[in-house]
Amino acid sequence: MNIPSPYRDLLKDTGQESLIITNFDNCVYGYSAEGWEKVERELSKLPSTDQDINDFLRYFVGGSVEVVPDKQGRILIPPSLRAYAGLEKDIVIIGMIKRFEIWSVDRWTDVITRFEKKRQEDPVLAQRIASIEF
Repeated sequence: MNIPSPYRDLLKDTGQESLIITNFDNCVYGYSAEGWEKVERELSKLPSTDQDINDFLRYFVGGSVEVVPDKQGRILIPPSLRAYAGLEKDIVIIGMIKRFEIWSVDRWTDVITRFEKKRQEDPVLAQRIASIEF
């Protein structure tokens, strides 16, 4: 998979070469190495005596993989993450504020369709979104 050029440029500007990818929410989350360090710091604050938290950490952190883009900006997504996210042929890369997400086109379409329907049918959600200033 090719990393979009704006994100590759960001990595070059910060002097980072590697990315961390992991499974979550039926897609693959991607972080810069610096971004992943911030995630780990926040996760380390969670109570280690909570079984549900430990299970989540095993899933999220245990599923993470460090990848280094080649000279053409491509990364290899391991089979376990490709299977988890249903990445077979066509994919969508979504830039989020602190990460990017890699989706199968079918799953992405389902998510957006479901959101649009909910936004139209749920006045509380519509109001929450309308109150966001951007």
